[in-house]
Amino acid sequence: MDKALADIRDRVEAFLMDTGNAIWDTATIDEGIRQALDEYSTVAPLSLETVITLPGDGREIALSDLTGLTEVTQVWWPYDSDAASETWPPNKVKGWRLWWDDAQVVLFLDIIDGSQPQTDEEVRIWYVIPHTIQDVDSADSTTIQDAHISKLVEGAAAKCAMARTVDLIETDNTDIYAVQVLATWGKHHKGKWEYFLDSLRRRGNRFGPTWGDGWDLDKWDN
Repeated sequence: MDKALADIRDRVEAFLMDTGNAIWDTATIDEGIRQALDEYSTVAPLSLETVITLPGDGREIALSDLTGLTEVTQVWWPYDSDAASETWPPNKVKGWRLWWDDAQVVLFLDIIDGSQPQTDEEVRIWYVIPHTIQDVDSADSTTIQDAHISKLVEGAAAKCAMARTVDLIETDNTDIYAVQVLATWGKHHKGKWEYFLDSLRRRGNRFGPTWGDGWDLDKWDN
């Protein structure tokens, strides 16, 4: 499936029955695509994993090399990528915080027992970044699943329809009935797009341990 900006733009125009851009210009189409992409990334961001060799001692770890990072979802430390056998269960860090120091991301390991990572130790990190569409904001690839492209096209088309509704309301001698029909069409497809996003959100919540990490019930519980 072709997934570059030009291909997705053509599909949005076809969805709107405006392949010649007589009603919606490309700037409006692209803005609808960009907004739909941002919403998709918020609900189902792209998950990545990396191992960092620490350049110094301390709980503060610079993540400036992880381009586009918006959130860290899991941290393993201590970790040894060269170990002869896998350590299981892994050494999951139970507390961490992120902050942006002059636009540079810093990971702080909030470790209760007072220990801290040392120089040349490894930390394994899972993190998320926004999805991209080739040629949108100079991206060189599209990371959205093929099966989700049609849904994104529908979401972008709905946003274009609603933008057109706003524009027509502010125009003299507008056919109000036509505006209402367009708004109804846009709301219908906007609802379908939001339902799809909600299904992705619910699906994401099902990952992980059955009961999640918690605490002992009492001093006799193991």
